[in-house]
Amino acid sequence: MSYSDFTNISQLEKQFGIKQTIGKLFGQNFYVQPTEHLQVDLQDAQEMPLMNSEKAKSEFLIVPILKEIRRNNKQFSIFSGYTFDVDKEQSLGGICDYILSTEIDSLEIKSPIFCLVEAKNRTTTEGIPQVASEMIAAQIFNERENSQIDVIYGCVSTGTEWLFLKLSNKILTIDTERYFLSPSDLPKLLGTLTAIVTQ
Repeated sequence: MSYSDFTNISQLEKQFGIKQTIGKLFGQNFYVQPTEHLQVDLQDAQEMPLMNSEKAKSEFLIVPILKEIRRNNKQFSIFSGYTFDVDKEQSLGGICDYILSTEIDSLEIKSPIFCLVEAKNRTTTEGIPQVASEMIAAQIFNERENSQIDVIYGCVSTGTEWLFLKLSNKILTIDTERYFLSPSDLPKLLGTLTAIVTQ
């Protein structure tokens, strides 16, 4: 098994002793206005036939958002399509869509802080078990490396819809709020991602 083989939270609760909760992750909304660069990228994406191609959604919707956050904060690295084998015996292994790490000059992940899963023709809710398993793996990895990172964030994205999660100790909190790429919602999405990487 790998991360993508986890299909429900109950598996993770039984295997890793986590507890699932639902609530508002962020006590306040954060807003960061998109640069003209990002606005042009997203405008270009609207002209592309993205609906049937996960690779296209990734390249034209998800990557520009992550690059925008990285442009404004150079204190993390983006790992895409990274093989993150933490504990294969517990099915914590396989390729992760995206992992953000605090190490900026390394070819390998040293201290993961954020995992992002593409929904892959599923709803964001259906992607929760996969990203949650990756977050558990990141937490275990950090504990082994004696990292001081206590909280792991995660996200499931269809490209246009983003759902955030937080893992602190054994508590997995699923956000009640959804974020979208609409002009009115985009600053809030960028602000939330910025808040995560700067914590």
